[in-house]
Amino acid sequence: VTATGGTAVGGTASAGSGSGGTASGGAAGSGMGGTTGGGAAGAAGSTTGGGSGGSGSGSLSAGCGKAPTIAANMYNNGNPIAITAANRQRRYILSVPADYDNKKPYRLVIAWHQRDGNDKQMYQQNYYWLKAIPEAASSTIFVAPNGEKDGAPCTGMGNGESGCGWPDSQGSNVALADAVVEQIEQNFCIDKNKIFANGWSFGGSMSYRTACSRPLGGTGTWGVRAVAAYNGAAQLSGNCAPSKSVAFYASHGTNDTVLGYDGGVSMAQTFATQNSCTWMTPTRATGNHVCTNVSGCKAGYPVEFCSFVGPHTPDPQEGGQRWQPQEVWKFFSQF
Repeated sequence: VTATGGTAVGGTASAGSGSGGTASGGAAGSGMGGTTGGGAAGAAGSTTGGGSGGSGSGSLSAGCGKAPTIAANMYNNGNPIAITAANRQRRYILSVPADYDNKKPYRLVIAWHQRDGNDKQMYQQNYYWLKAIPEAASSTIFVAPNGEKDGAPCTGMGNGESGCGWPDSQGSNVALADAVVEQIEQNFCIDKNKIFANGWSFGGSMSYRTACSRPLGGTGTWGVRAVAAYNGAAQLSGNCAPSKSVAFYASHGTNDTVLGYDGGVSMAQTFATQNSCTWMTPTRATGNHVCTNVSGCKAGYPVEFCSFVGPHTPDPQEGGQRWQPQEVWKFFSQF
């Protein structure tokens, strides 16, 4: 493995960031359950894996070359869009580049919020701050589905909602992703080989579930090329064992007392095995964050794990600056 210590890049923290708590004071990511086991810290190994080729016409969505039927006043403003999935009324928030061109294929990024979060918080946080990166904002369409609690869709309209998350043992939230992706592909020009997901805590688990249930080239009508899971744990969103390769980025704080550090390492190890990598435990941070690229992975299916000294947060910072969005964008944009 090659482990690189990163320096912080980007803007300073804004309201509602930090440990992911909402502006209204909701405790983000709490009550997520116990940790999962994983290996002890050890030596690291080297980076491989490369990007995929360009987009062919077969990868373009049905919305290419067409004017969207979703009205312009329904997106880029933080207002939820209603959608039916698994016979239930659900919702999501949509952001489209300001200079959207229906003849140009765009990436699609799905942002899964944490427990006690919601779609409106994802919009306010720029989809885990990826949309704050100019290159991402101009080349990517972002969606934030809204979760469920107590067996029913979440309905709160504030910045976060207590208990709202992604318990997905019956597949209702995978069905939500199916419905959202289909609607976006019908209305906008998407490169179907460049769909991604990211999420923190419960959202990290849902990102893992998405990679497992909807890999590119799998049995679904769409699939993710890569995902990013922040301080997550496997199987919180229903049991699922990966059967196809997906490029996998994970990060975890060494002082996480909500979802243990070893559980985050274990998630990366699962996809490293699936991607035919040569697994060695990633370097554990003791100062600045350290990102380890696992060696020997199947070409185009890298696995990266970033360790940082910190708690249960999607927004680790060094010197008052956030570094993770740049690491994730670098990982996604190689495809």
